[in-house]
Amino acid sequence: MEKIKKSSNIAANVAKVFRTFSIVGIVFSVIGAICGFAMQGYIAQFYENPDNLMAAQGSLEADMGVFSFLPFESIKAAGNYGVYFGLQLLCFAVSLCVFAYLFSVLKKVMENIRDTGRAYAEADAAKTRKSFIIITVLLLFFSGLVEAVITGILFCGLYNVTAVSGQKAG
Repeated sequence: MEKIKKSSNIAANVAKVFRTFSIVGIVFSVIGAICGFAMQGYIAQFYENPDNLMAAQGSLEADMGVFSFLPFESIKAAGNYGVYFGLQLLCFAVSLCVFAYLFSVLKKVMENIRDTGRAYAEADAAKTRKSFIIITVLLLFFSGLVEAVITGILFCGLYNVTAVSGQKAG
């Protein structure tokens, strides 16, 4: 049991660090988006030079995944590059919100295992299962199929192992 508590403590600390990185990323993404919107004129002037436009071609061809419903092509065609980059950063901030939530849930589960030997109380089992499903679906939309499948398998295993051990312990 001591080894489980030690491992759970390490996992909780790692989840806390990644949650903190996600929150810092959210803050910087929002600040960058605000700067992109505020400096629209300067950025548009910079991209009037064809050499600068060719150098940035990779960042102007970014695949926005689930955010592809936004009119990125028309924004670029109009020469509103500051708005384009600002929207990209806001979309990135939304994706980081999903990761911050993911790491918060993981941290909570690991802390519960460390402190009580169980991932959650019997009353919280349905809520935890729903949270795991929601996180997996959000990762599917915001990060991709591979990340969602890996996370879903990990959550399924974590839920099943802790639910079974919780029933035996109780």
